[in-house]
Amino acid sequence: MKTLTKVIAALLCVVMVFGLAACGGGSTPANNTPANNTTPANNASNDTPPVKAIVLKASSPAAQDAAWGLALQRMADSIKEKTGGRYQVDVYHKAALSENSEKVMTEQVYTGNLDICITPASLAASIWSAFSVPFQFDSREHVYKVLKSDIVADMCKTMEDKGMKVLSLVENGYRQITNNKHEIKVPADTHDVKLRTPQAKSSIAIAEKMGFQTVAISAGELFQALQQGTADGQENALNTIYDNKYYEVQKYLTVVNYNWSPALFGINLDLWNSLSAEDQKIFQEVFTEVADWANKKMADEDRSYIDKLKAAGMQVYECTPEDIALWKKQMEGSDSIYFESVGEELMKNFTKTVNDLR
Repeated sequence: MKTLTKVIAALLCVVMVFGLAACGGGSTPANNTPANNTTPANNASNDTPPVKAIVLKASSPAAQDAAWGLALQRMADSIKEKTGGRYQVDVYHKAALSENSEKVMTEQVYTGNLDICITPASLAASIWSAFSVPFQFDSREHVYKVLKSDIVADMCKTMEDKGMKVLSLVENGYRQITNNKHEIKVPADTHDVKLRTPQAKSSIAIAEKMGFQTVAISAGELFQALQQGTADGQENALNTIYDNKYYEVQKYLTVVNYNWSPALFGINLDLWNSLSAEDQKIFQEVFTEVADWANKKMADEDRSYIDKLKAAGMQVYECTPEDIALWKKQMEGSDSIYFESVGEELMKNFTKTVNDLR
């Protein structure tokens, strides 16, 4: 009987020990690493659970080390810092979540399948073709004045109908001309050059007004078309010419700055509306700061890209003010080409704004 009593006592001790252990089982050991999507709370007590970060996804069609790719990472780091880790932005380059398609990526932000993007404005809505009128801007400083105008603010506002809140605009580059025929300095040099254009009627009409023969080819087929001679030349920003290695299949580069185009730096509208007023202020400030940084970086990189393309074997001609005067004369009245895609009233008002801000 005494033996049985001792056994029962021992069992009770074991039960009490496990009970006490269970009461403390919910705490995290000090040497455990927290999960990637949590941020320690700003509280001295170790009993306060970590704050779970809201994870957002951001993307652009650019490579990680390109200006847009670097801008997105800069934005992600700044958002995390300024919100105390409440928001974590994961960055995906080359439209990695969107079948490597700029168009798919843009539509995903509209629907909320992607949260943030930098995307060429021309893909987002036809009204942005207002920026495509050749030689309408005198300089980047002139462009920046137009970007701050009421008419551009209204254009950004229209994107909300699609599901995107545009918080800033980023440079998509000045467009230049390359070809394999001969050096191009002025419009008189274009007539025997077959220039690749996108499928858009306005793009074809502009190239023809510049004096080129035209052939419509998709961007994905462009390198091969230049290689095989289906097209003699093409037009793009300097970074695109270099990054896509068009210097391997093109001999002549004309730096003419005939067209400056923007990209939208935007966020899904429903996500934006779900943010507190304080967080909206933080996001707006960060996007504006990052866009200014990216625009300066892209402007500063122009000379380095020209030098890189020369080193790669291209023969580079930089148009003089006298050359530009001839190009401008050739392209007078080009804004009417965009009446159909942009809308006549908007295009005329945009042109007036551009002229008023010279």
